[in-house]
Amino acid sequence: MTVVDGRNIASEMLDNAKHKISLLQEDGKIPYIEIILVGEDQESERYVGMKLKKIKEVGADGQIRKIEEDVSNDDLMKIIDGLNSDDKVNGILIQLPLPEGFETEKILSRIALEKDVDALNPTTLKKIDSGEESYFPAGVGAVLEIFERYKIGIKGKNIMVIGISDLLGRPLSSILKNRGGDVRKIDMGNHLTFEDLVASDIIITDISKPEWLKADMVKEGVVVIDAANNYIDGKVIGDVDFNQVNKKASVITPVPGGVGPILIASLIENLVKSIE
Repeated sequence: MTVVDGRNIASEMLDNAKHKISLLQEDGKIPYIEIILVGEDQESERYVGMKLKKIKEVGADGQIRKIEEDVSNDDLMKIIDGLNSDDKVNGILIQLPLPEGFETEKILSRIALEKDVDALNPTTLKKIDSGEESYFPAGVGAVLEIFERYKIGIKGKNIMVIGISDLLGRPLSSILKNRGGDVRKIDMGNHLTFEDLVASDIIITDISKPEWLKADMVKEGVVVIDAANNYIDGKVIGDVDFNQVNKKASVITPVPGGVGPILIASLIENLVKSIE
């Protein structure tokens, strides 16, 4: 059984990004991102602050653009339009979820595709679905990085993706299917059978249901990717009963320390690509 070391993977990815950025700086180029934060939300503010700190640590630059919650949809889209036309800005990220009352899909659709480094624009998702070249969401990039580093095969494998969000489940399912996986998608509230789980070679879960996946639901040698973060009594745990499932898994991600640390590194990789 192999436990994925997400912190080590992220560290290596960040070192690689730092090297690439140093080369770009020699040509007078510095990757720059604008992070849009609408309204007052302490958790979102903390998270985007952590993102920007990591971005600056590797030699890139950016800022958090805080916008009052009473801004109109039209005015927010005008701000995005301005960033789209600003040659200094390589990446645009809108921290989700937006406060109630905003037309999220319409707003995300305004991000220029070449600056959509967090793959939020619905058109980017359609490109992923059809196998066209595009940025991948950070969570998708993190999971694919794990697959590559631990030499996890996809072609011909029975893959169960549980939790279908635009940030992970939907685009990841499309990519794995395009790469030859036999993918089944299960969203919250849909019927999930014991037989389907036990037959799966790879299980990816992100439904925010603490430790729902038990050892008797998986087969020997299964690969388990736990992409969930559930906060219980001040601690973060995943969707997987790690202490039991790890006895049957060939590869498994812990929570914390698995997928999570790789997310920001994946975002930074996209930011570097935007200027290369």
